[in-house]
Amino acid sequence: MIHSLSCKNFYSFGELTTLDFTINDNAPKNNGYFTTGSGTRLSKVEAVIGPNASGKTNLLRVLPFLKWLIVDSFNMNPEAPILVQSFAFGPDKDKPIELSVEFEINDKIYEYDFILNKQKIISEKLESTSFVKEKKATKKLFSRTWNETSARYDFKDTNFDLPKGFETALRLNAGVVGSAARLNHSESKEIISFWQMLETNTVEGGSLRDPLSQASVPHWFEVLMYYSDNDVLKKEAEKLLSRFDLGLDGISIDKKQMGNGMMKIDVQGLHLFKGQKQQLPIQYESAGTKQLFILLKTILKVLGQGGIAVLDEIDINLHPEMVLALFDLFIDPHTNAKNAQLLLSTHSHLILSKLDKYQIILVEKNEDGVSESWRLDEMGSDVRADDNYYAKYIAGAYGAVPKI
Repeated sequence: MIHSLSCKNFYSFGELTTLDFTINDNAPKNNGYFTTGSGTRLSKVEAVIGPNASGKTNLLRVLPFLKWLIVDSFNMNPEAPILVQSFAFGPDKDKPIELSVEFEINDKIYEYDFILNKQKIISEKLESTSFVKEKKATKKLFSRTWNETSARYDFKDTNFDLPKGFETALRLNAGVVGSAARLNHSESKEIISFWQMLETNTVEGGSLRDPLSQASVPHWFEVLMYYSDNDVLKKEAEKLLSRFDLGLDGISIDKKQMGNGMMKIDVQGLHLFKGQKQQLPIQYESAGTKQLFILLKTILKVLGQGGIAVLDEIDINLHPEMVLALFDLFIDPHTNAKNAQLLLSTHSHLILSKLDKYQIILVEKNEDGVSESWRLDEMGSDVRADDNYYAKYIAGAYGAVPKI
């Protein structure tokens, strides 16, 4: 489970910004929250709200980028730059990016910190906290810091038990955990498995929007391949598509191996017309149908295995009531038995009527074009538990609304 994340000098966020899933005992006792094995109360959902170009997508980028840094950075060419952007303007534009995330695996809480730029990871540190007989014990597992004088890392393996001589294999653009996992280091592999359960529609260049746009064709192909290889999940998606009354009875996916070694996929929407099934090529289905088919792959996968779904602009092409229905899949303990989490951004502000103040993240840019973010409960006693958050937000009481 994700406890919190923070960033500094990351895309449009100049100053230190924290997004927190942890809540205290003041939060309501309802299905929107759960208690972990460490005794920490967490929210299942955090919704990021704000005007266009406020920085919502950039805030959501933190977790997918950390997943890449932890899990996949080792797969890059050792000479390749790190695909990340620091804040673009002013005296801080050349300063390093700072990232931190706190997460829990099997009742153990990890805190993973990075300082980096496009050229290299400048410092990296991992700590863990365990709870034995209600006693809290925190220990540093490893750390590395770039030494400009020696042009190498000062590396300390305090409690991580890495193979002897591991520090000689450290790369400028690859994380320690991902590198160690390739050497079958057990705790690193456990951490990798956790981060592999993060699913997202957010990439370095923004979001994967229209599933049939040219930029998103590879993603659309990946989704279709996943459905064709996972019939149980496909049937669940078809049930929900029908339940949301999109006029569909199912989706037909037909794979054909071509002579040139390429794969051709024919996708048809199945409709009932006067008691008989009729087929309609997927390109003629509504944008909402295609968008929902894409989203359900991510949502159902995360609900089934646990983990976290990071979904930018979940409401694209969807009716607000449908967004609420997707939200409910994470709140309902019957559909979310593994306490999967959802981090989303949306302009479908009706969702505010279903959230508590501990689940609403507001984002706006200040006069200098720097993104700022805060959780609604951080605004103090002016925000009451029984407030109509939707009405007050629309009225501008909380800020983070367009200034037109």
